[in-house]
Amino acid sequence: MSKVNTANPVADLHLHSQYSDGTYTPETLVKRALKTGLSCIALTDHDTLEGCDITRKLCTEAGIDFIPGVEMTAYALGEEVHILGLHVDLENEPFLERMKQFQEGRKERIVKMVSLLNREGVGVTVEDILSIAHCSAPGRMHIVRALLKGKYCKNHDEVFSRYIGEGKVAWVPKVNLSIEEAVGLLHGAGAVALVAHPGVQRDEAGICRYAMENGIDGFECYHPHHSNSTTRRLVELCQEHRLLVSGGSDCHGVEDRISMGSIRLPIQYVEQLNQWVYSKNLKKD
Repeated sequence: MSKVNTANPVADLHLHSQYSDGTYTPETLVKRALKTGLSCIALTDHDTLEGCDITRKLCTEAGIDFIPGVEMTAYALGEEVHILGLHVDLENEPFLERMKQFQEGRKERIVKMVSLLNREGVGVTVEDILSIAHCSAPGRMHIVRALLKGKYCKNHDEVFSRYIGEGKVAWVPKVNLSIEEAVGLLHGAGAVALVAHPGVQRDEAGICRYAMENGIDGFECYHPHHSNSTTRRLVELCQEHRLLVSGGSDCHGVEDRISMGSIRLPIQYVEQLNQWVYSKNLKKD
């Protein structure tokens, strides 16, 4: 197992665990962070902070810097837009209460999607999905695993293309949250608000412009689904508008084709994120 990288420190600030739709435990995340030479990681599960306390403790023991985070879903210009929050205050009660509301919305969404799947002859139950999820924030990846387990589809892509992708027969949208609302919630919890993987949006330029008009602090410029030219364009956008740069692998675990640490964000960007949080909290004091 490799030691923490101190000569050329790098970070992966977009990771998922078993507390949402990932498969890694916090212990596995930290072990893999060490193995891949990461100096800093962020846990950004969907609509939950549940795994952050234990992951922070394990990172501290391993000598790795940890940033508590979350990934939320907003809507803008007719598109689903994911918003990352980094440096979330884990004891902020109003934010935790909203997370509980989003988690209930996720469970209701599962019920609706299962009903639509049953109508299509797919014999899965809500209990099947929740037993696989075994967390407070169930999502579509848990439906994927249930359908693959039941041999209704051959792979992840088929599940999405036939049943649960946007606009497909069992598609149900999430709670309709605006970017402005998401940014406000994150700022209220002391967090940095960033658009996740903006390069995958149908209208990248429009979404970026709209997000900037609604208080976004920066963009996830480095992501496995971004080409080199997309990354350069986004970094230049951040530099031009004095916004924060972030990046991460968006790894979901053993079933994922994207490996943890495949994105190695230069530590200078982490330091800028940390400084943003420090300066904001200083103003509050």
